[in-house]
Amino acid sequence: MADSFDDLLQALRSGNAKEIVKNFNANIELTLLENEGIYSKQQAEQMLKSFFLKYPAKQITLQHKGASGQGAQYAIANYEAGNGKFRAYIFMKDAGNGLMNIHEFRIERE
Repeated sequence: MADSFDDLLQALRSGNAKEIVKNFNANIELTLLENEGIYSKQQAEQMLKSFFLKYPAKQITLQHKGASGQGAQYAIANYEAGNGKFRAYIFMKDAGNGLMNIHEFRIERE
């Protein structure tokens, strides 16, 4: 569990949308500030790139991570940019092949 979140947090720190999106489910429940919906990986990547350009990360701090009884995993991180503070929420489920796919990804203002 730690590895997948460590990699994701590193990708968040560097603003690497492509690295984050490769872990996304085919359709992702994505919330970026006011934009909320179900998006394809390609749409999500463009939205993340725009967010990272507007709010480059200064500091990412993992607040909490855990797992449900059904094998889902989640993490909550504080995302600090020079021009705002946000909370990132990541929800992952087993894709059935031993790999974890992100089903929900949110970045909201703190």
